[in-house]
Amino acid sequence: MGSLVEEIEGDREYDFEDVIFVAVGKNVEKSKTTLDWAVDNFPGKKICVLHVHRPTHVLALTADGKLARSKLKQHAVEAFQKLERQRLQERLDEYLLILDHSGVQADALWIEMDSVEKGILEIIARHNIRWLVMGAAADKYYSKKLVELKSKKATFVCQNAPVSCHIWFACKGRLIYTRVGRQDGSSREIATPSPPMDSPLRTEQAVMLSESVLRERSPEPQEDANVVRGNLRPISLYSVHPNLPSNGVVDTYGSIMLQMDEEEHQGQASNETDQQLEVSTIDDHNLKQEVFAETMKRWKEENDAIEAACKAKALESLCVKEMSRRKEMEELLEREKQEVQKMKDQHDEFIKDLQMVKDQRTILESQIVESQCVVEGLEEKMFSAVELLISFKKKRDDLRIEHENAIRVLKNLRKLVNGGDSSFPGSQILEFSFIEINNATRDFDPSWKIGEGKYGSVYKGLLRHMNVAIKMLPSYGSQSLLEFENEVEILSRIRHPNLVTIIGTCPESRSLVFEYLRNGSLEERLACKNKSPPLPWQTRIRIASEICSALIFLHSNKPCIPHGNLKPSKVLLDSNFVSKLIDSGIYRLIPQGKSTDTSALSSVYMDPVYLENGEVTRESDVYSFGMILLRLLTGRSALGILNDVKCSIETENFNMVLDRTAGNWPLEEAQLLAHLAIRCCDTQPLDRPDFVSEIWSVLGPMRDSCVNSASCLEAKELRCAPSHFVCPIFQEVMKDPIIAADGFTYEADAIRGWLDSGHDRSPMTNLKLEHCNLVPNYALLQAIQEWQQQY
Repeated sequence: MGSLVEEIEGDREYDFEDVIFVAVGKNVEKSKTTLDWAVDNFPGKKICVLHVHRPTHVLALTADGKLARSKLKQHAVEAFQKLERQRLQERLDEYLLILDHSGVQADALWIEMDSVEKGILEIIARHNIRWLVMGAAADKYYSKKLVELKSKKATFVCQNAPVSCHIWFACKGRLIYTRVGRQDGSSREIATPSPPMDSPLRTEQAVMLSESVLRERSPEPQEDANVVRGNLRPISLYSVHPNLPSNGVVDTYGSIMLQMDEEEHQGQASNETDQQLEVSTIDDHNLKQEVFAETMKRWKEENDAIEAACKAKALESLCVKEMSRRKEMEELLEREKQEVQKMKDQHDEFIKDLQMVKDQRTILESQIVESQCVVEGLEEKMFSAVELLISFKKKRDDLRIEHENAIRVLKNLRKLVNGGDSSFPGSQILEFSFIEINNATRDFDPSWKIGEGKYGSVYKGLLRHMNVAIKMLPSYGSQSLLEFENEVEILSRIRHPNLVTIIGTCPESRSLVFEYLRNGSLEERLACKNKSPPLPWQTRIRIASEICSALIFLHSNKPCIPHGNLKPSKVLLDSNFVSKLIDSGIYRLIPQGKSTDTSALSSVYMDPVYLENGEVTRESDVYSFGMILLRLLTGRSALGILNDVKCSIETENFNMVLDRTAGNWPLEEAQLLAHLAIRCCDTQPLDRPDFVSEIWSVLGPMRDSCVNSASCLEAKELRCAPSHFVCPIFQEVMKDPIIAADGFTYEADAIRGWLDSGHDRSPMTNLKLEHCNLVPNYALLQAIQEWQQQY
């Protein structure tokens, strides 16, 4: 059980009906949220802090187990209880200070009892408390879903408190549950139930002081020492253990047990004077201080003894560790000695092995000398075998060349027997392997690519010491190898001064090898690429007539071979600005419908009818030729050029669209060419002019006038033969070109004279020739003859 201690302000009385009581615990931080909730929800109300103090009871026994009755131990217990009361008062002062800072009138009421919940019920019953605030659960159990009481104390108080008491249960600053009090009109006191009389845990309660009364606080220094800065005066409740004398005190929690014995009173009243009483009081006070000091000294000595015992135990453990470490070091030293001895033994063995190796060295050196002699003999045999192998390879190559020549001669004889076309005498192209094509283009280096279109990519290459242009046809298509070779053979027989010569082919990679023209394309010259000078108008008229001549030749062939992809980029210029068409009839090598070039710039030159049905005709070339003629006259981009020229002619302002960088155009001839070009670009194929009867009749006389002019004559004098037409030995245009083993083409008399004179090395590279066989270069001979006929 315990004792009840109360304090109330002494200068005035107040009604407990107007006071809000807040139950707090010994942890100020945990109880502060409940106190704050009461302050926030009851502004203007006076708040009284209610606290139940669970005392620490002390039981002191003598050495023989009997209860101590000395006055010395009684004073020690009183000193300990005084210290505990001071701590309690400091805790209550903290609560009062919090309320004071909040501007609330505050009092404190506390009780000593072993059970907190019963202590709260005791205070409620004694003071008839109407309004109480207490915690519903610990803060750590708070959640938004909390709607019931979690604390056993709160549940006990809620179930057993008088019905007249209205209780609010809060947690972490939130109201969780409210028990509504009711007033039934009776003035009876509701007391807490007590255990049965025959229970062994029944305790007796003795009232040590009178019930609490309100009294005025005295300012005098002799005020009772038990009254502190609160509002309560103590009322003690003691519990008597049934197994001890009636004057004993026992702690029901058993924390620090110490029991006090009350001394028997003799019952006789003292007749001592007031002076003796004062001296006795002073002696008693001094004795209390001495007892407290003696107790503290004894506790300190016990702590020192415990600390010394711990240090001794630590030193003992350290000593054991040190002894163990020393033993380990001795074992380690013994192992090191054994290792050293083992290494000495190994050293002796190594010395013996070294001596044995030195003895064997001489034997091995003699064996090495013998082996070297054997190696030299094997090398001589190997060199002789290599020379024999080289001779065999040379014979094999000679036989292979003879076999290829025989096959070629046999093929030519078969063509003669079968009656070849007499209109294409002596035409023959070379066949190259894919390895040669790959090496010539440096593994198809992108920097060597000079063009790309719907009929494949064009690379510059060096093939058998000749500068050539290699066109790689698209890989799509369904043509067989035999069909491809037949179409290439037909195209190779088409020879004209204004058509690029096909030098050879590579069926393996579906590629064609053309002669390489260094002045690029007409498109590049019209655009003045790389700051090249613009073409004069005389040269432009001549180029137009040369294109017309080449197209007439293609259209007059049987069967007819339209160009099919005519535009300025397909017109190449040699060193003398002679124009030559490339990709003539190349569409025959690619199946219809496989072309993918549908860009706006390319479609400008194409016949609209061809774009609709995909059929290549003579009229398609007429339309493309008209667009090229407009480009030569104006020098403008192909997009919108037709409408611009038509508008300039209708507005009689044709002079403004002519390309002035070409010089002073003869206006009448220029207008005549413009009208001709517009007719060529007619949307109706049947309304377009014919190349022979209409177009050439206009361009032919213009070309002759340009050739006969002084400027053209000077340009003609400055023209020279292409470099690949000139023999490297005679330095003249070749009449009978022949290919030697080094890949170069020579005049037949020159190379035969070189070989007959005993030379077995190339006149160009000075490398030894693999063989002396000569192959006629019919394709080059055809090109030379066409060039000579033109100039």
